[in-house]
Amino acid sequence: MVSRRAGQIIEEYEIIEQIWQGSTSGVYLAKATDINPKFGSYVAIKILNTRRSRLRDSAHIAQFKRQALIGMELDHPNIVKVYKLFHNDELGIIMEYVAGKSMRQWSMEKTFTLQEVLEIFKAMLSALDHLEQHKIVHKDIKPENILISSDMQKIKLTDFGYAIRKSFFTWDRFPYAGTERYMAPERRTGVATFKSDIYSLGKIIEEYLAKCGSDIPGYVITILKNCIDPNPNNRYQHASLAYKDLEFLTEYHRKKDALRHHF
Repeated sequence: MVSRRAGQIIEEYEIIEQIWQGSTSGVYLAKATDINPKFGSYVAIKILNTRRSRLRDSAHIAQFKRQALIGMELDHPNIVKVYKLFHNDELGIIMEYVAGKSMRQWSMEKTFTLQEVLEIFKAMLSALDHLEQHKIVHKDIKPENILISSDMQKIKLTDFGYAIRKSFFTWDRFPYAGTERYMAPERRTGVATFKSDIYSLGKIIEEYLAKCGSDIPGYVITILKNCIDPNPNNRYQHASLAYKDLEFLTEYHRKKDALRHHF
């Protein structure tokens, strides 16, 4: 996507093109100008659009800074790495660049197989487990925020724009922010928990499994039901438990099928 920012230098990276444009910020692909780049040859740079009057609101600026600080403390193979928050003439974030597309974009070009959907499920459960360990609730788990490389080797969660850190003094500036389609019932009352994120992921997986055209194994359906129960008390209490169930049962049925075919 051609951008008026093409050629602009930010923190020793030159903007090449625009990757994405949202209502409050834009994301750009940038190439290192230094022979020994600090963050790799290519990065993604997210810049807050403060020219719009409503974005001069300190709440939006504070939340943008918060998402950068949250991202910088996370280090997980299924979460986009945030390298740096900069505040020069503009406010922005330097992030890991994932050469691929969002889950939503891929779905417009192809139909995911059952195996691919389950790989995405496992990767995101692992990411949610890491967030829980850091007491972070993402609040906007959706296909647009899951980046996938063309070879499926990289599956990464991104965009912590509405994320909060759970603590005794948690103050959520945007308690109702998120994507209605994937929002847990309790989110509509302003409540966001780790189990709310599990619900959102479960709704995504349910949606894409319905499109893959394969017979869905019973154990996958059971795991999904335990992710998307309307009552949070009936859901998996931790993403790690869903991950372990999915990993164990997938391997168990794989070996079972292999034995059946062998004999």
